[in-house]
Amino acid sequence: MESEFKLDKFQEEAINFAKNNYSVIVSAPTGAGKTLIAEKIIEDCLYKNKGVVYTAPIKALSNQKFRDFSKKYPQKVGILTGDVSINRDAPILIMTTEIFRNAILVEPTDFKYREWVIFDEIHYLDDIERGTVWEEAIILLPKHMKMLALSATIPNIKEFASWLQKVHEFPLGIVIEKNRPVPLHFSFQYNNQIFDSFNSLKKFEILNRQALSLKQQDKYYHIKPNRLFNLIDYIKKKNIFPCIYFSFSRKRCEELAQEASNFDFLNFEEKKKIAQLFGKLISKFNITSLHIDFLSPLIKKGIAYHHAGLLPTLKEIIEQLFTSGLIKLIFTTETFALGINMPAKTVVFDTVSKFYGRYHRYLKVRDLYQMAGRAGRRGIDAQGYVIIKIHPQGCDLDTLENMLYGEYEPITSQFNSCYATILNLYKVMGEKIYTIYPLSFHFHQATNLGKKEAMELLKRKITILKEMNYIIENNISWKADLASKVYSFELQIGELFSNGFLNSLDPKTLFLVITALVCEPRKGEKRLQLNKKIKKLKRFLNIFIKEINQKERKLRIYPLSKKFYFHLAPISEGWFDGLKFSDLLSLNSIDEGEIVRYFRMGIQVLREMLTSKIINEELKTKIFYILKRVNRDIIDAESQLRQEI
Repeated sequence: MESEFKLDKFQEEAINFAKNNYSVIVSAPTGAGKTLIAEKIIEDCLYKNKGVVYTAPIKALSNQKFRDFSKKYPQKVGILTGDVSINRDAPILIMTTEIFRNAILVEPTDFKYREWVIFDEIHYLDDIERGTVWEEAIILLPKHMKMLALSATIPNIKEFASWLQKVHEFPLGIVIEKNRPVPLHFSFQYNNQIFDSFNSLKKFEILNRQALSLKQQDKYYHIKPNRLFNLIDYIKKKNIFPCIYFSFSRKRCEELAQEASNFDFLNFEEKKKIAQLFGKLISKFNITSLHIDFLSPLIKKGIAYHHAGLLPTLKEIIEQLFTSGLIKLIFTTETFALGINMPAKTVVFDTVSKFYGRYHRYLKVRDLYQMAGRAGRRGIDAQGYVIIKIHPQGCDLDTLENMLYGEYEPITSQFNSCYATILNLYKVMGEKIYTIYPLSFHFHQATNLGKKEAMELLKRKITILKEMNYIIENNISWKADLASKVYSFELQIGELFSNGFLNSLDPKTLFLVITALVCEPRKGEKRLQLNKKIKKLKRFLNIFIKEINQKERKLRIYPLSKKFYFHLAPISEGWFDGLKFSDLLSLNSIDEGEIVRYFRMGIQVLREMLTSKIINEELKTKIFYILKRVNRDIIDAESQLRQEI
């Protein structure tokens, strides 16, 4: 198989390992060309009539890979993500890592003819909320399968590799590439001027401090605020578009895009072309969105914004416009950096701190370079430009220096199996389940105390499952069959089914309960007015979940089973009753993309429930009826994905 260009040494090395039946782990900077290695393995599998699984951390990336690979390998690609199932028996199967983990846990024989699994973004293993999934997928990997693990730079790759070799007997090739094919040049906006190097910035700050200390003044008093106009003007004069501008707030992305609308980057012909393309795609997918009115005038100037609050299909359309080269400046949150193949000439950071799930902190070195790595297009640019805005009271230069030149953070295990995984393993292993934890990366990394605590937590989770009759006499019970299918919501669904509550609900109310279960409101999100019936339902479920959480607290089990949030209730009712999506938007202030995401998550939970053999016909009928009413139009992920962009 001939390459379009000469392979880099690390790509050749990885491909040779794969040809010699080695599993391979590759650590290389963003933009270095890791995907090409995956493509060579895929092509080799197709040549041999063998199957391959490609896993991605998020659905948006899975969808993009499905579109990309479908163009490259027509009729050879399928996708399975929970809310989408297309060509599931295709030789190339795209899956989210969660769905792959679930599948090999329940039906490992389904993968008997698949030779390889490709784990994209394997460093996600140290994600606090979802890292366990990667670890479990690796531990449970069918013995005949080889793996290609692709990662951004990780300093403890050898530690990670030594764990892999303990868990699996396959020979393993380790490939490390530290250099980027397109080098990065860092500049800084501070005091509303651009500093072309970190040293020049540091020099200015030292002189500024000295001058102000002589006058005994506040060192920030004479620092001018950074203006967006000056920054864009600088990028324009240097002609270093296209530019990806990262901000960590959806609202700020929109505000910055509006502020930038004083600029116009397109000539008459380009305006005409992009307006036609945008209009054609909006019409093709029949999209109704409040954002279209805001985006249309921006897009005609070569400007856009992109974040998780947009409809998934609208995000894909904006990505398509960006790859066409007609969007010169895009304001986006960090999800745009995650694996999505959208390189630019310049990357700008609005700030170097963000919210990490539970707390606000400076960017990790790995995250900074994952985003910065979008600057510089291989084969097009001699270098990529990265501009960091420095807010004097928001970042000291020592911290910034450590971010720029410090070591990448090692990946650290977050192993903490959920109830569904435990039940599925217990079904096969019984009390031998305790032999699973020593196979984990956590066990490989942890101190003796850490190992003891992790094993104790597993024992406490099994204790609660026994106390609540999910495990009876060393086997899983009838209600555990259902709980083991609904990952993340096991005890809630299991208990509501076993006490007859789910069967007592009419279809609309059942849909409200499921959307309340998956809903995770954002900070400051307004609660909508609820009618008496829903208030009564909410009170019951609050007491219900409180009792489960009390049992978990008593046994020191974390995280606690999730509460029910009824922020979506009026919208869920409206959608169930047949309202158009555009009519829903007037009922609430929740972002459009969030509504779609939660409805799709609810649909996934209902489908998971249907896979349990204990669901009675009455409840099955209700679930099928709900799916028919709610999985339509913009919510129907599968029909959206089947259409070509």
